[in-house]
Amino acid sequence: MTARRWWLALLLLTAALYGWLAWLWFTQLVPGADGLTPFDGRILGYSFAEAEAFLAALSADARVLYLTRIRHLDTIFPICLALLLAAPLWRLPTGWMRALAVIPILYLVSDLAENAAVAGLLRVDPAALTPDLVTWASTLTQVKYAALGLSVFALGLVFVRTRRS
Repeated sequence: MTARRWWLALLLLTAALYGWLAWLWFTQLVPGADGLTPFDGRILGYSFAEAEAFLAALSADARVLYLTRIRHLDTIFPICLALLLAAPLWRLPTGWMRALAVIPILYLVSDLAENAAVAGLLRVDPAALTPDLVTWASTLTQVKYAALGLSVFALGLVFVRTRRS
């Protein structure tokens, strides 16, 4: 399989995983949380009060869904997305451009760490929820989205730079 076909297959897989996750979120998880946005979807993070409100609104079925099917898909999805974003950067001819592939890896690490932190929030007894746990998970959410945005920006920068040459 050529690199282009591999990348296109990865693109299709990533899009399918995203679609499946979005479908689960909007048809089951959000309604199971009285319409509140799940932790992973809050680009700017969330406060302790917002975390408490989300956890209080989350039904038992939605909590199980978040900890099982969504968590499993949200482990595979960021791996695929990071590979999708990093692959074109790894193939670049110059070292500084190739070094930009570290950014999608930062996205991957922060997303997987965020998933673990969110799972911790979902499993903790509501009385044991602390601001430190929420701040850690919220910070990871913010780092994930910042790294994702930087990854897309890096790809755009490289695309523009290589098209000019």
